[in-house]
Amino acid sequence: MNNKILGMGNAVLDILAETSDKYLIQNKLKKGTMILVEQKESDKIVNEVTPIKKDSGGSVANSMVGISILGGSASFCGKVKNDELGQDFEKRMQITGTQFLCSKSDSGLPTARCLVLVTPDGERTMQTFLGASTTLNENDIEEDFFNDVKFLFVEGYLWSSQSAQNAIMKAVKLSKKRDVKVVFSLSDPGLTKMFANDFASFIDKSVDILIGNESEFCEIFQTTNTGKISKQISMMVDIGFMTQGKNGATLFQNNELGKIITPQINNVVDTTGAGDMFAAGTLFKLQNNSSAQDSATFGCKVAAKIITQFGARPNDEFKSTI
Repeated sequence: MNNKILGMGNAVLDILAETSDKYLIQNKLKKGTMILVEQKESDKIVNEVTPIKKDSGGSVANSMVGISILGGSASFCGKVKNDELGQDFEKRMQITGTQFLCSKSDSGLPTARCLVLVTPDGERTMQTFLGASTTLNENDIEEDFFNDVKFLFVEGYLWSSQSAQNAIMKAVKLSKKRDVKVVFSLSDPGLTKMFANDFASFIDKSVDILIGNESEFCEIFQTTNTGKISKQISMMVDIGFMTQGKNGATLFQNNELGKIITPQINNVVDTTGAGDMFAAGTLFKLQNNSSAQDSATFGCKVAAKIITQFGARPNDEFKSTI
């Protein structure tokens, strides 16, 4: 029985730190976005901030951990170096019950890291050095990874690496061969804008389920009109989930719109991982044959819960509090 979820994404160390709007402006960081930087730029801010929390991360990696903690079956393929951080990354994934699949590299770039700068309003601004994660390639993808897999979940962040794109294409080919549904996350508005044509082509040809936030959907479909988005997306994928923060989410399916309401949260601490946990909750329910509407409703509940804590990774008590 195919009931597993296989995630593909960047394997990154998350470093969380509290900061001010002034600090973001001084360092030319646009609030609420993610930018890619070289190691030197990353080192500068690492040396200036005081971390609140460190954890192995990455968007889809977080989602896979969320699915495992919720009680689902998840595995992850991403590239790390066989250094202290890479070994820690694998260990932390396995502790949560998430199988780490790809072999670690013995040379080359160090394991990746993402600085998550949290302002007093709970918004997060990310600066990422991708390091070893950019070296993921088609040789890392093995056919055995797809045994008993129901969904392949791929993050848009991988697109910045050509070798990772090749890995995605191989994974999609193996998925189609085994009737595995392909789920794609747009990941970031800036990234979506940069690769809009590539993403649109990939979504149209290969993707069954699309997940993204409102800004990302607007970049892909070049409109803020949900009716027009619905018409376009119905020609490309089976299901689309568009998250809208405190306004919940919109479900696109069968040329129809469905509105998903999110629980009201008064103690927002950190919005890091809200999108990752929406995906985790939604895919967990889809994995268990729930409807798209019910799955997205649960996804909103999981996302609402994660923003009441620091960091994108749920703890062991997370499931019992939803």
